[in-house]
Amino acid sequence: MSAPLCILCACGADLAEPQRLGLAAGTSLEAPWLKTYRSAAEARAALGREDAVAEVWVASSEEVQAVNLAAALKGDHPQYAVFLVGGQSGSTRSRANAAGLDGVLDPGEFAARFEAAARKGVAPDGSQMVGRCAESCHEAAVSAAGGDGARPDGGFDASGATSRGGSPSGGAPGRPTGFLLTVVSGSGGAGKSTVAVLAAHLAARRGLRTALLDGDLQFGDLHELAGPCPALSIEEAAADPAALAALADEALVLVSAPRNLERAEAVGDLFETVVAQLAARFDLVVVNTGGSWSDLHAHLLEQSAASVFLVDQRASSVRACRHALDLCLRCGIATGSFLLAVNRCGRHAPFTSIDVSSALHGAHVAELADGGPEVEELLGAGLASTLAASGNGLCASVEAMLDELLPTAARGVPAAAQESVMARFGLARSRVREPRRSRRGRASRRRDAAAPAASEAVKR
Repeated sequence: MSAPLCILCACGADLAEPQRLGLAAGTSLEAPWLKTYRSAAEARAALGREDAVAEVWVASSEEVQAVNLAAALKGDHPQYAVFLVGGQSGSTRSRANAAGLDGVLDPGEFAARFEAAARKGVAPDGSQMVGRCAESCHEAAVSAAGGDGARPDGGFDASGATSRGGSPSGGAPGRPTGFLLTVVSGSGGAGKSTVAVLAAHLAARRGLRTALLDGDLQFGDLHELAGPCPALSIEEAAADPAALAALADEALVLVSAPRNLERAEAVGDLFETVVAQLAARFDLVVVNTGGSWSDLHAHLLEQSAASVFLVDQRASSVRACRHALDLCLRCGIATGSFLLAVNRCGRHAPFTSIDVSSALHGAHVAELADGGPEVEELLGAGLASTLAASGNGLCASVEAMLDELLPTAARGVPAAAQESVMARFGLARSRVREPRRSRRGRASRRRDAAAPAASEAVKR
């Protein structure tokens, strides 16, 4: 067994100027304990050849986003500690947690870990080197961060900021935070409940442990649409975390809105606690929201790894979406993780993604197909699982939306199939329609048929 290594993945510019990564100017990246890779493909291939790796640090690459590469490396080799360097936004942290990464390091934390590993160098005993390097690196990072996470006995607290262990809200220890997906719209009737239910069922069919949370506290009806599945109300989940923990291994769990309308305001105070508990126990949390905006919407959008903004085929819906987006900008909510999607698209629909994009000043807009009467019939009968398995056009659109929004490691596809989707991580692209041939009338067809005969007559 060879001595353990630390592996750094970074683009050529970062490797040429280590200070871009938070290291001191002039720091040498040529050391027997360190290997560097610029290419994502080279890094994945090299990691497969190594039999002893202390840590993997992913800062950037020449081809794909760092979080994509880190997720792929963790998916290929879950036994190794894989850290993302940089990417301090809430969205990136949520994506990193959903991909199962071991932490997100800011420049100071990375510099501390790098210096500690450099001091240790290559140890003859691989297991000892890994343990000593990890502990000393964490202590150095804690020192650089001002002492957070330190213990009096000189050890370290596994729930520190750079660890993927327990959540600050008291969730399940040792688990990453789940991917939080919120479905919103500027007005009611855009299809939020339908999209949220289908997204949850389709994700569960992929093998993701999924929680479906009804954030429409006044008129939520997911308990009617979702069909038979383990369920708790928001009040029950907040009052009895053990009951929620007992359902953590279920494929799909519903947390429904309060049955009594007058309880909506009181339940609103419990909502963030329930979201944190679900994110600590499930791979994916899909949140449906109400049409009347409140502080709850702003908090969800700030915490979400991705948010779907739905618009339907009404002009008023487009105006309401623009109104809501303006509010997000005034509140300072980052819109980079938003996916704008126009619902109920079809051949005879008034709006396409291009129309809505023009109305929203060129914003990126995706299309969700009109599923026809089958959607209303099956959801109304509580047969969401049947609809999800039917191959309906709307289901196919929601499936494609999940492919774009979920991190690579959470899509339920083998590692060999991830290469083609890594570069598409982020917001969904709008669907480009093929040019349609115009229909020709009878008079045009008669003229075309008569043209050869007329030509022959002229020649004679």
